[in-house]
Amino acid sequence: MLDQDASRIWQAITVRGDTAGLADRDRHPHRSGPPAGQRPDCRVRRRTGGHRRARRHRPAPASTTKVVAAMTVTVPAARPTVPRRARLVAAVALTLSLAGSPLPLRWKLAAGRRLRGLPYARLAQLEALYTAVQAVIPAWWPGRIACAEISLATVIVTALAGRQARWVLGARFLPHTAHAWAEVPQGAVGRDIADAVDRPWMPVLTVP
Repeated sequence: MLDQDASRIWQAITVRGDTAGLADRDRHPHRSGPPAGQRPDCRVRRRTGGHRRARRHRPAPASTTKVVAAMTVTVPAARPTVPRRARLVAAVALTLSLAGSPLPLRWKLAAGRRLRGLPYARLAQLEALYTAVQAVIPAWWPGRIACAEISLATVIVTALAGRQARWVLGARFLPHTAHAWAEVPQGAVGRDIADAVDRPWMPVLTVP
């Protein structure tokens, strides 16, 4: 039996007919590649069986999504639709309220106590009258038309309709602020607005 070296020499003689290149292989027995003098075959051979090398799958570029911050836009509320007759009565009540604004508070309280003999208005009626007062607020008025004037006008227009509503002056703390609204035993109008749910108002003075 031939050893490994003799087998290589015998194969070189019988196959190639010479022993060229065997010295290099002996010096580098573990190096693989073509024999000396022969150029390496750099061609990429296809695999047998019709199977080609699978192409590397490149992920599709992710679509760019623009995130737009939601923005709340405050739209001015339109004037409520109120019958003409109710608007006329509400305009008279608002005029009386604005005319009495410069008067001392004790005079207003004394006038409000004269309404004690009238029956209380229903909450739905009070809400309708309050809406009528809001509908006739003039945009051109140069003076103050705030909660005190609107609530007092609501009490006056309710009295002109033959009913009674209480005029309430209230306050709250941190920070210290004052407010005014109109109410009946069933509920109030002009009180639970803005952040009144989280910071409720405390009544201080009620007339009548």
